[in-house]
Amino acid sequence: MKITMNRAELLNAAQRAAAIAPENSPVEVLQGTLLEANAAAGTLTLTATNLETALEQRLSCPTGEDDSLVVGAKLLAGMLERLPGDTVELTRTPGTPVLSLRGGETGYDVSIWERGSFPKLEIPFPEDTVKLSGIPSMARRTMFATSEDKEKPLMRCVNLMFTREGLKGAGYNGRCLVTAKGDDKSTGNISLLLPANSLERLAALCTDDDEFLVGIAGGYLVFMRQGLMYGALLMEGDYMDTDRLMDSIRNQFTVLTDVADLRRALKVVAAVAPKGRVKLAFDRGRITFSCQGELGSASQCLETAPLTGVPRGEYWYQIPDLMACLRSLSGTATLGVAQAGMLDLSTEGAYY
Repeated sequence: MKITMNRAELLNAAQRAAAIAPENSPVEVLQGTLLEANAAAGTLTLTATNLETALEQRLSCPTGEDDSLVVGAKLLAGMLERLPGDTVELTRTPGTPVLSLRGGETGYDVSIWERGSFPKLEIPFPEDTVKLSGIPSMARRTMFATSEDKEKPLMRCVNLMFTREGLKGAGYNGRCLVTAKGDDKSTGNISLLLPANSLERLAALCTDDDEFLVGIAGGYLVFMRQGLMYGALLMEGDYMDTDRLMDSIRNQFTVLTDVADLRRALKVVAAVAPKGRVKLAFDRGRITFSCQGELGSASQCLETAPLTGVPRGEYWYQIPDLMACLRSLSGTATLGVAQAGMLDLSTEGAYY
């Protein structure tokens, strides 16, 4: 291997790989990043995996010969960060267990692993893929409602549903349920359970405008776009029927309000008990937010527009749950109170 390339570009890819590779895996080679030089294609490919998620990044650069090796992921990122200059040179004499990195007057020589059986993502058949975009938005609107309880693995997932109308996502943690519409181009007839932490990692790698081809291969949901392939191991199990649950909700009354106003009112009263409870008192067109904690008490009134029924009554909700929901919303919302005091919020494309 003998490659000279832009240091910042390689550093960015190495840091992404280091975020995937586990630091203390019992399978030592998984602590590394797989580097593959392809002379014919003029590319260097970096791959990292923790067996639950995998990331493959392909960078353009001239290389004189084919080679593959595994180098410590955190070590590679750290060396590239400390090397001076705009370019970096990677060299290895064929068959030797040492990789050399040079930048300016600084150099590193580090031990490597041979590729061996380092796992690689399988590529889905093109005819079995769909186009998908808007991943960060889907993650933001659903992940807050997933559980962190390791004993409830299905609740730690986002349910991705490819329907005839497009993509839908759902999250449920036992206290809060959310369904959100996604890309209407992503049609199909399949329901998948994607761990929320895997979706979070993917969302950090892209923007809403990035379009992927998505398909299933080897038990992974694989997202592909130019220069990048990301795979997340799917969870198996039966998820709750969110559509049926939504259909069973009957609001006693609804009001029209603005999410930013709701968020501000909640933030005002939450100052005295950020992890406590808030009381919402409805009196026709007015909602009074009230909270009491060790620091004192607070209240804030908000005017709304009644839509159906007669808004009235007092209801208590957990502040962290309600705040997490309001952070993921924007714009005008229909707020309702259903049976047993269930609070629901509906905006364009999302229901909580």
